[in-house]
Amino acid sequence: MRGFLAVSFLFVLAVSAAAALRGPIEILSNGDFTPENGVISGTGAPDDPYIIAGWEILLEKGQRYGIRIENVDAHFVVRGCLVRGALDPAGAAIYVASAANGVIEDCVIRDSLNGIVLENSEGFVVRDNYIEARRTGLRVLGIEVSHFDHVITESNTVNGLPVVYRFGLRGAELPDIEAGHVTLASCRDVVLSGVKVEGGDGIHIAFCKGVSLLGGNLFRNPDAAIRIYRSQGVTIRDFERIANSEAGVRVFLSEDVGIENCLLGGNDHGISVEASSDLKFVGNISYKNGIGIYISGASKGISISRGLFYRDRIGVKFESAVDAEVSASVFSEEDIAVEVRGEVSRYRVAENTMIGCGYGVDTIGSQGIIEGNLIHGANIAIIFEEAYRKAYPTGNTVRRNLLFRSFECLYLGTETRETWVHENLFWGCERRGRDLGENTWAPAGRGNWYSDYTGPDRDGDGIGDEPVYFARNGTDPAPIVSREAVDRILGALGTMTAREVVLRDEAGKEVTLRAFVADEAHERFLGFQAVPAEWARDYTILFVWDKPVKSRFHMRNVYIPLELLLFDPEGNFAGAIAMEPDPKKLYSPEKPFSFALEIPAERWEELGLVGEVRLILP
Repeated sequence: MRGFLAVSFLFVLAVSAAAALRGPIEILSNGDFTPENGVISGTGAPDDPYIIAGWEILLEKGQRYGIRIENVDAHFVVRGCLVRGALDPAGAAIYVASAANGVIEDCVIRDSLNGIVLENSEGFVVRDNYIEARRTGLRVLGIEVSHFDHVITESNTVNGLPVVYRFGLRGAELPDIEAGHVTLASCRDVVLSGVKVEGGDGIHIAFCKGVSLLGGNLFRNPDAAIRIYRSQGVTIRDFERIANSEAGVRVFLSEDVGIENCLLGGNDHGISVEASSDLKFVGNISYKNGIGIYISGASKGISISRGLFYRDRIGVKFESAVDAEVSASVFSEEDIAVEVRGEVSRYRVAENTMIGCGYGVDTIGSQGIIEGNLIHGANIAIIFEEAYRKAYPTGNTVRRNLLFRSFECLYLGTETRETWVHENLFWGCERRGRDLGENTWAPAGRGNWYSDYTGPDRDGDGIGDEPVYFARNGTDPAPIVSREAVDRILGALGTMTAREVVLRDEAGKEVTLRAFVADEAHERFLGFQAVPAEWARDYTILFVWDKPVKSRFHMRNVYIPLELLLFDPEGNFAGAIAMEPDPKKLYSPEKPFSFALEIPAERWEELGLVGEVRLILP
């Protein structure tokens, strides 16, 4: 690689010394191949192509393209040109559209935003070009498979690293690629593993089927790190970092795409989906993105589950979608955890935990179900916001959610119609909520539970005799007297697997506990957070890692003291820490561990175990 870069640098010097200075070249038809437009020889025939060579082109402000060639079918070669200063975001140093039979070789592009763009063109050869670009080095665009059928060799470089371009590949494995640009077009059953693209163009997938991207690092690519276009059955899994300025993954006109166990951070959009269907996002971490996952273009069949969304501006945004679901995920410190716009129908937001968000669920969609969520510390836990006659959210259901310690539990805006609200827990909020629309509380004779309700239940049927009134229109005629009537664990905690674990002390005493198993990132992040003290006393959580770690623990949003027991991979005792519900304190174990058991301190004392305790897993 060092030798290759050295040769490239010498080549840059040679071109710079030999090129003749001129303004941009613009060829918009076969008739424009003239000496005035930089042609130095040739007739445009296959064996005598037009030659555009040896020019140095320096763009001035307002000029979009260095070399622009469109709507031609004559044979031509662009060779040995130096283009600098293509700084228009919509332009490029070399732009070719609706053309065929071209060669671009031995050119140098510097001080530019975009390098070479081939759009709706066929049969090009691109080789031995040196591209320095601040945004996109090489971009191939098209609406048909043939528009990607080019010979683009690894002798091209983008920001010092080779271009990897594969067309029509079948059943191949491409391991451990480090490149400035990767494109797979019209490929089938290809596995790309351990890929690294940093400060380049990222990965482009077009007209592919059954492609798998397994592990890697995509960092500081100024455009989308991964683009998927008109493809089917693409899998993206186990990327340790996808951190770029625009988008982590962009999916357009594709179906059956799965993204799993990836870290997406610092992007404008972590994942952006448009006009696509049957997509699954499982177990991903979204951190400090503008929007974690953005769905638009009437996309259909979207499933987002078991994710962790932390400090994004918006965790998940459905702009335009049908049959979309967010479930079993954790949202923390987001402006909005889940936002649903007016062009969304048949959506479901279920069994998520949302902690410290401005809004938990913000919706003006229709025919949706919001159920089983635990929303804690929000400004407004669930809001059907004012749509100002641009949308009329109709036929939604809000049921069996725990709205806990938020400023306001529920807001139903003016245009909201036919929303069913029942069996929710309004617990410790500053304000119960407002209903400014036309909605139904207690549709089946069972309303909601309110922590501050003091009305009588004279007949003992579990329904309060006095209704609960909400501002303007809302009336809950059948408030539930006991919160135990909602007999399930709410939020993402309730989606964890539960198993029996055995603790054995130094004296041989054994106790069996049933514990939630937190072996995924969002589960380990959640722990006991946002669980009311009255419920947390009955729970135990077993944290599991694949290999020993020295992870630290905190007690933010935890309301009871906990005993933390640590164990090595064989279950041997590795330490214990008593943790108090102090949001500012961090607890740092001294030794690495593979298992951590959190148990309420009061319950731990009742067990009566002594000395170093061993963990026994069945």
